[in-house]
Amino acid sequence: GIYKPGDKLPSEGDLCKEFNISRITVRNALSELVKEDILCKKRGKGTYVTIPERIEATCAGNSFTNSCHRINAKPSTKIISTTIEKANKYVSEALNIEPEEKIICIKRLRLIDDVPVIFEVDYFRIDYMFLLKEELEDRSLMEVISKNISTLPKRVENIFEVKHSNKDYSGHLKCASNMPLLKVRQLVYTENNDVLYYNEQFIRSDKYKYAVSAEI
Repeated sequence: GIYKPGDKLPSEGDLCKEFNISRITVRNALSELVKEDILCKKRGKGTYVTIPERIEATCAGNSFTNSCHRINAKPSTKIISTTIEKANKYVSEALNIEPEEKIICIKRLRLIDDVPVIFEVDYFRIDYMFLLKEELEDRSLMEVISKNISTLPKRVENIFEVKHSNKDYSGHLKCASNMPLLKVRQLVYTENNDVLYYNEQFIRSDKYKYAVSAEI
């Protein structure tokens, strides 16, 4: 069969029957693939296809979709929910609006080669109502925004911290509960230095990493 990153392989006994070979041949083949980091063994669970790490170089306007294309990986996005909510204190300050003012909240799951790596929550001012009418599945938000308004993103500010996964994040990211995640709080600015939107990203740091470079 064809197995994707993260898939569990059949047992040694099942592989012996499928390919009509001895158990020692199967065991040796699996050991070699583990050495080459193609497979990984999990004690008490079985053998799995290794999920490769992905590295993101941070820079202004560097979208998830473009980053995946640069490393020849397939990006995809699943929309978890699109709602109108009241802004909490932190979000209202980030968007420069009044507390409890209505905002648009979009929750998305970002995948690389069908492996979930980022749980993302995007916050927009209520005047971005056009987002509720757009098909957002497997589309870049930047692409949707640029199609509807003339103002384009110019720069981003990122704040990095570590946050332990909760039940909600773990369920979507398919990771252990309480696993350390890389949390990125991101402000996206227009060329007029106005806040375009604010988002929070919860990243499986064992599968997706940020590389930051700066001139000194």
